Amino acid sequence: MLSTSRIAAAEYAKRRVLADVTETWFGTFVHDTTHDDRAAATQLLDTRLPSAAEPPATVGEDEAAQSLLDQLDALYERHGLPHRVVAGYDTETAVRLDPVLRDHGYEREDYRALAPDSIDLPSDDTGLRFATHQHGSDEAQAVHESVGRDPAGIDYAAAVASALDGREVVVSRGGEPVGAAGWYVHDGGAGDEPVARFTHVGVRPDAQDEGVGAELVRTVVDRCSVPAERMVVCATSEHVGFYESLGFDQEASLWRFARLP
Repeated sequence: MLSTSRIAAAEYAKRRVLADVTETWFGTFVHDTTHDDRAAATQLLDTRLPSAAEPPATVGEDEAAQSLLDQLDALYERHGLPHRVVAGYDTETAVRLDPVLRDHGYEREDYRALAPDSIDLPSDDTGLRFATHQHGSDEAQAVHESVGRDPAGIDYAAAVASALDGREVVVSRGGEPVGAAGWYVHDGGAGDEPVARFTHVGVRPDAQDEGVGAELVRTVVDRCSVPAERMVVCATSEHVGFYESLGFDQEASLWRFARLP
């Protein structure tokens, strides 16, 4: 089983890769000057408050949480950016930040990291064709646009995944692309074994609920060079059931708070 810190390192690799990095008392602040209009490109990552001997009785008494908020504002104001994003995995930090940040207009999102435990091989008789590309292919872009993804967001995600030497599988039916899923591999260093992180899984609306997504995920797991138990997908609650139905197990929980214009 992968540690939460190892999963977080792989998850946050895509935030760091194009960014300027500033180490702070509360975490790592990343800022990508090329894509600074994307909220994901500027964040405080691995956010952690110093542990409190006793939980603060009221929101106003948590001086560390207020100090984090003040430092975050100063970092963002340095770049003239109106949005704010804070991400991490430490449970105590999330509990203590929740009332403080909600009071300042932030919304919280929790997501689960899952890895395959037992997953079937892709089927041979579906009539689907799978091709592996570098990120940013025209076929994959057609799929992304069909599910309503913002073109600028598509370009940003492709740039990040390409910088991490990512790959994506495009599935076609009748010669038309109907789905795409991507991943990159994070080596970690310092003796850590590589971890593969899914970047996206998308199926065109007219091909959904037909098993295309399941076959796409199975194909990615089959074609990735990293063993299945070290492949991670991060999903919000509405998508967890899909991955569990394919044989994924929950490994860790991560969170983020965001205040967007």
